[in-house]
Amino acid sequence: MNIVVKTNKHGQSLGRKGLETRQRLMNAALQLLKTSSPVELTAVAIAKKAKSSSATFYLYFADVKGILLALNQAAETDMSVVHDILDEPWEPNTLDLDHAERVVKAFVSVWDKHREVLRYRNLEADRGDPAFEAIRLRTSIRIVNRFADHIFAAFPKRSKLTRTDATAEASVLVAAMERLAATDLETVNRGVGAEAMWAGMTRIVARTLTGMCDESKGK
Repeated sequence: MNIVVKTNKHGQSLGRKGLETRQRLMNAALQLLKTSSPVELTAVAIAKKAKSSSATFYLYFADVKGILLALNQAAETDMSVVHDILDEPWEPNTLDLDHAERVVKAFVSVWDKHREVLRYRNLEADRGDPAFEAIRLRTSIRIVNRFADHIFAAFPKRSKLTRTDATAEASVLVAAMERLAATDLETVNRGVGAEAMWAGMTRIVARTLTGMCDESKGK
């Protein structure tokens, strides 16, 4: 969902300069999140990083939570690249590793760009914050549904599969992708490594969306 902000917190219309100032504050917050915990983030620190003032910060955001929500909305918009790839036709009778790789790489790219923001979103959603919970749901539900569509399209090969089964499998698949994406790279590399893990995820996506268990049956 692409959210367009047209006014500041005082209800004043935002022109080019106002939009640039708002984006500069968001960029500053994102930079600070690379080295600081979201719970330590302050309006003063963000304004200073953006070479602005606290008064200017509060002209665009009610509080730090507000800017974190805005950053999550930006991440939600970026996730549309994954939606677009999944919206493409998927041949249920062919093990399409190339298509699966495109989905996985797009997903990883969004997480690499917004990891700190998305991890905070999940933390707050798990704590019951309705705003962050709504964003997480919106961000993932379309991916789950499209995965489910493709899984269910393999129905002739898996005659006992119901739509509910397909959605359940899709939900597990997305949860696994998100869990791997959220894990610190150093932690993953202490095991088999991120490259091997994502290659494995690509094969799982391809097999699941094709209803095939043997790569030799694919193209």
